[in-house]
Amino acid sequence: MAMDASLTIRARDVKVISLIGVSHFLSHCYQLALPALFPLIHRVEGIGFAELGALSSVYFLASALCQVPAGFLVDRVGARPVLIGGMLLLTGSTTLIAFAPSYSAMLVLSVFAGLGNAVFHPADFSILNGSVSEQRIGRGLSVHGFGGYVGYAATPIGVFTLGSLVGWRDAMLMIGIVGLVVVGILWAQRQDLRDSVVDRGIKSQGFIHDIGVLWQPPAILAFSFFCFMAMGAVGMMTLGASTLIALLDMPAKTASTIISLQLTGSLVGTLIGGVIADKYSRHDLLSALAVIFAACLLMTVPFIRPSSAIQLVPIFMGFGLLYGIAGPLRDMVVRSLAPAGAAGKTFGFTYSGMDVGSAMATALLGYLLGSGKPFWVLVMCSLFVFMGGLTIMLTRSVTARQAARAAA
Repeated sequence: MAMDASLTIRARDVKVISLIGVSHFLSHCYQLALPALFPLIHRVEGIGFAELGALSSVYFLASALCQVPAGFLVDRVGARPVLIGGMLLLTGSTTLIAFAPSYSAMLVLSVFAGLGNAVFHPADFSILNGSVSEQRIGRGLSVHGFGGYVGYAATPIGVFTLGSLVGWRDAMLMIGIVGLVVVGILWAQRQDLRDSVVDRGIKSQGFIHDIGVLWQPPAILAFSFFCFMAMGAVGMMTLGASTLIALLDMPAKTASTIISLQLTGSLVGTLIGGVIADKYSRHDLLSALAVIFAACLLMTVPFIRPSSAIQLVPIFMGFGLLYGIAGPLRDMVVRSLAPAGAAGKTFGFTYSGMDVGSAMATALLGYLLGSGKPFWVLVMCSLFVFMGGLTIMLTRSVTARQAARAAA
């Protein structure tokens, strides 16, 4: 009897983790789907690349601005309707872009798609925390991150190839229909998608109290961690190849391959990190050690200047592996910081640090690279990641001090 109950719980965990992993995969897929088709849209529609770039800008701006409000909504009405509604908005907008009669229509639909994308982190994490058993939550968080990485890795080449075969409009239509099918599956399985707040009967203590939760030092440190990590890791993903070309005078194809292998390392590391998160409790220390070692590894490149791919591949794959391992561990840290009834808003706030960090990194590092200083691009990326390790290490002591003051 006990074995039957255990198997039932395991099956439910696997179902929920799979559904949330697929939805996160599609979230990341849709972030890059339209940009992957920009060369085709430019050729067919005659729209300039500056205007096309603005479509991505308004998408990410809408997503960044609405992520924290989405977290409040998750804690107020529940993660299930917010996730399904947001995904319907995202997939519906993506599908309609296939029929957009003008650039203005594409711009408006990109804004709506960005609004839909804003719900994923707060809703996904609230559902994982509310539905997955404690012994598998680390692996659940790792599959969530893995789905996102796969979406980023597969979309550029996959969607561009599809668009080359059937045209950019039909490609967007097909991608949108896939998402609508997944929305239907989420709706059919909605009874298993229980969140960690509303479904547990936890009531909000008021808007002022909720805002106060986000301004506590532990939450600010977690926000800073995501910001620093995005500045370092996203900086390498976006400008890493160009930096290696400028610093080491290597072929563009080799540099791009090395950065792709960094992402491969992160994919593997994310799965390893989930297993570690379920086995050990000091998630703050383990996450800090992983990213500090990653920073030290990356720092060897500008100072030693290895000239061959044989030397660079293990460095960048190691960097990606350690960064990936830190992913589920850092999510467990944020999970421990979220007070009862505040999971959605806490994850929404802390993860918005990634958007802030990404925006700051592209501006600063792009300036350095444009000024002919690729050495400093790598140094700054390493320092940002190192600072991320220090901030996540501080969360435990700051939280303990707060608890001690509250008990006094």
